[in-house]
Amino acid sequence: MLPEITRRDARREALTGLIDYAGLFPPASLGMEEAVAEYRAARTGPQAWMVDRFICPADRLLELAGLLTTTMTEDEEPWSLVVTARPDEAAAIADFVAEMSGGADVDAVETPLADGADTALVVRLMETLQSVVFFEVPWRRPVEPALDVLVTARAASGRTLGAKVRCGGVVAEAFPSPEVLAGFLAACRDRGLPVKATAGLHHPFRHTDPATGFTHHGFVNLLAAAALAHGGVSPAVLAEVLADTDPGGFDLTARGLVWRDHRIDAGDLAAVRRDLFVGYGSCSFDEPVADLTALGILPVAS
Repeated sequence: MLPEITRRDARREALTGLIDYAGLFPPASLGMEEAVAEYRAARTGPQAWMVDRFICPADRLLELAGLLTTTMTEDEEPWSLVVTARPDEAAAIADFVAEMSGGADVDAVETPLADGADTALVVRLMETLQSVVFFEVPWRRPVEPALDVLVTARAASGRTLGAKVRCGGVVAEAFPSPEVLAGFLAACRDRGLPVKATAGLHHPFRHTDPATGFTHHGFVNLLAAAALAHGGVSPAVLAEVLADTDPGGFDLTARGLVWRDHRIDAGDLAAVRRDLFVGYGSCSFDEPVADLTALGILPVAS
């Protein structure tokens, strides 16, 4: 823990465990050994408090178990995983947990929500996957019906679930507009559904990638929009936050997160992270940390 950041520091409330490490996934697409090494470096480095779980596809759990069981030391903290899985891969998750014997556990599962899925199907999926499940909701059509299914399934099952939103990809069409993403956040807020984001969120602020020409969402934009959504702000304003490409319009300090004339304090940020925006998956940890350090949001590690 760095001494410059205290327990109620707004930066810590906003950023603790914000990033699930997804080095196995595009565009990084690292090999298992390299991804494991990078995650180990992140979870033992000076900004370890910002990284949460290791994301692994279900069909690579056996490979991961083989590597961990031969490389984990006695003093290494147990691993927490998010697994991307289909319903028919539940056995692979159970086998992994048994093989690891306490050295690693699966905290959450991410799975697509099929078109036309109803409450009964979602409840069966949760029972099959035996974990907190984040259902990826397609955003190219109105999301409210799918989110309503999740709400009714949660009530019917008594289980914890959430919605996953894909914010980018390897083609331009994979990036939702600010208006679409704002509507998604507001709809999840209105239904009390926690949100997990993924893809295209390596950098803090909205920007155009010079290599691809794709305009990416920023994770600080998303955090600020979620915080304002949690406070009841309209989707139109949330879209403005998400579309803002000027880092000068934002500030994240010990006192709070600011966007223009809006301020969110440490206590409200803690509530946002608990109730609405639980975090995002990134195939890079070093890039977000380097950007936040360069912006002066994080202290320079000694």
